[in-house]
Amino acid sequence: MRCLYRGDYGQPDPGFDPGAGGGALLRGFEAHRAELMRAQNAGELAAMQRQMARGESILWCDQGYGWVSAPGVGFTLEALGAMVLLAYLLMRALPPARAAVRRGRGASGETPPFVANSEPRSRR
Repeated sequence: MRCLYRGDYGQPDPGFDPGAGGGALLRGFEAHRAELMRAQNAGELAAMQRQMARGESILWCDQGYGWVSAPGVGFTLEALGAMVLLAYLLMRALPPARAAVRRGRGASGETPPFVANSEPRSRR
């Protein structure tokens, strides 16, 4: 059984009447007419009809997607974005820095004194 969340289907529509037009919106679900008449907008009615077509009862839950706007979720998403950005910047910056060190140059492009004054190593 799945929960339906009222907030997922939009705001209540005061002009919405599931029984209008001779119950055209309720065709095929006449046995559940009383329950379907509680729908507050067309989205809710369609979700209720899908539940009933699958043979499931209708269960309304409170939260819906409200958890997305919680402060902890926003902080987590921002932290993940910062980590991805930091990883990208490090991957872009490290290879040129490593190559410069291998060539004997510092980050500023100057030859460090310990490299300029050193003798080449002899291989044994």
